[in-house]
Amino acid sequence: MALDEKDIDRARDLYEEARDAIGRATPPPQFKVMLLSVDAMVAVAVSGPATALPKLAEALRTAIETRCSDAMKAALADGTADLMSRLGDHPRAARLLAAAARWRDGHPRPMPEGADAERAEADARAALGDERYAAECAKGSVLTPDDVLGELDEALRALPTAPNPAVPNSAAPNPAVPNPTTTST
Repeated sequence: MALDEKDIDRARDLYEEARDAIGRATPPPQFKVMLLSVDAMVAVAVSGPATALPKLAEALRTAIETRCSDAMKAALADGTADLMSRLGDHPRAARLLAAAARWRDGHPRPMPEGADAERAEADARAALGDERYAAECAKGSVLTPDDVLGELDEALRALPTAPNPAVPNSAAPNPAVPNPTTTST
């Protein structure tokens, strides 16, 4: 709620309190995964998607490795797709959105996070065009959890090395991330 109210300092304080509390206990894996997710959401608000992506990738990796529910993995994959879209990697965003849709097994995205995934979907479709977007979704719909982790590893290697901390949601252009408007299929 603090993030929804744009109270980033309060969100960070609450995250740190929760992190400290779980250091004194043995929480279930879902709690650790969601705490990692909150850390990523705070990072997006403070520093942008390039800073948040490694944190959300860690949350998704932990969810997969600890066998969290498909619904939780889907929500994290949707969030990761949103970050990929913000970073301009629309093909990967489309693949992750499709993998998440398969994990949700027909269930709707939860809100308010689902709105971010819907925006990522619209942005990816606009950047790629309907045909390429559909092709990337077809590829993503058959990804296994390990394949998704491979996608994330590749994305992390391609991250810009120095986002501009003075400009939220900015990242230096990275030639390793294809520009979908100039890349041919």
